[in-house]
Amino acid sequence: MSRGSLINTEPFTQDDPISCVVNLRITHNRASVPTLEALTFQNPKSAMEEVRALPSVRECILLQTCNRAEIYAVVANRKNVNSELEITEYWKKKLDFDSNRFHSALEVSFGSEALLHLLRLASGLESMIVGEDQILGQLQKTFEEAKRYGTIGPILQRVFERAIRTGKAARLRTQINKGAVSVGSVAVNLLEEYIGDLKNKKILLIGAGQLAALVGKALATRKTVTIFVANRTYERATWLAKILGAQAVRFDRLKEFLAFADAAIVATAAPHYVLTHDMVLEVLENRRKNRLLIVDLSQPRNIEENVANLPNVELRNIDNLRGIAQVNLQLRLEEIRKVEAILHDELTKLVNALKQEQVEPIISALYGKTEKIKCKEVEKALKMMKNAGNPGRFQMEKCGRCTKIVEDLSRELIEKTLVDLIVNLRKAAVNNDFSKILAAQELFDIESEKRE
Repeated sequence: MSRGSLINTEPFTQDDPISCVVNLRITHNRASVPTLEALTFQNPKSAMEEVRALPSVRECILLQTCNRAEIYAVVANRKNVNSELEITEYWKKKLDFDSNRFHSALEVSFGSEALLHLLRLASGLESMIVGEDQILGQLQKTFEEAKRYGTIGPILQRVFERAIRTGKAARLRTQINKGAVSVGSVAVNLLEEYIGDLKNKKILLIGAGQLAALVGKALATRKTVTIFVANRTYERATWLAKILGAQAVRFDRLKEFLAFADAAIVATAAPHYVLTHDMVLEVLENRRKNRLLIVDLSQPRNIEENVANLPNVELRNIDNLRGIAQVNLQLRLEEIRKVEAILHDELTKLVNALKQEQVEPIISALYGKTEKIKCKEVEKALKMMKNAGNPGRFQMEKCGRCTKIVEDLSRELIEKTLVDLIVNLRKAAVNNDFSKILAAQELFDIESEKRE
């Protein structure tokens, strides 16, 4: 923060910036795949803008992945207004979802609890596959989008920047993601569970986005498996196939390749069914009695549900990854403890930083006020020095050095005079000692909302 002049700020208030942070979430912990699908916003940009426009909401970010839909918001003072109810009603009505089912799946956190949840999420502790790295990129992406859409402000900006840094630090300082089981490798394990050794098996991968790439990379580690990549955009399928050492497939030949594949993994972002009951039924006529395993990792689901009723078809989705995820969890318990110790320290730092942010306008105004006094008095002193004695050449040569000495001295005096006051103001903010902050503001006649 600049110190040379007063900045445009809001006046100090006694609202606790921590308690004004709220997180509402629907995740794989409580919600089934159909519920997650139904409660995912199809247009995240509009949803963020509409939540931000609610009367009691000051800032907001919407995070959506295949396993979660979460709203982070800074709301009006919760002591007087249950602002989270306004967001809840918007969410239910916008997506036209049954109230009882919505509330049974909804989790809500406030203040430090909401901040801790975000830190845990960024560190991989809230993922279905504990320690996976993908969530960190998803957080960064949604943070950048919210900045672009103008739905966040200083509080969520600081919170998300800290969360992303913490997620990176947790992975650098522990083994939480070393050898971590990703969604992709869990999907491959699921294939092996149902069709056995993948040696010489033919796998059709439908999709070429980030999730499909994760699955493809996990498949590619099984050197003898044959991978086919199909995507609606053939150029994209070709790109991923080249990376994986696979064969690209044109989308209009999907049924042809399904007819001889041992398994198909669907991981697209399509808003509609990619595989329908009738399509798969037609494919089965050309497969004789060979069993077909289909794994749907898409959100929303891309495979018509009644495909599961067809003979010789095994249909699996994200819900079936939960059991394998539990095994992964047990293997990571020791690393989880290490990460949680890091999060404890980071949460304390974040809470203190948010509280101290309240007094920064006062500190900035104080520096601005003293800077004006300093400039005026330095100018007066320099004039007196120039007028002292005979203004010969020697004195004029010394004038530049004298100016710097006087300015440096005055600046040092201000810094050393204010340092204790500033330290105590920040301590008062951390300790919620509002009377001390207000007293300082009054004693120094600071109008932190003043604009210059």
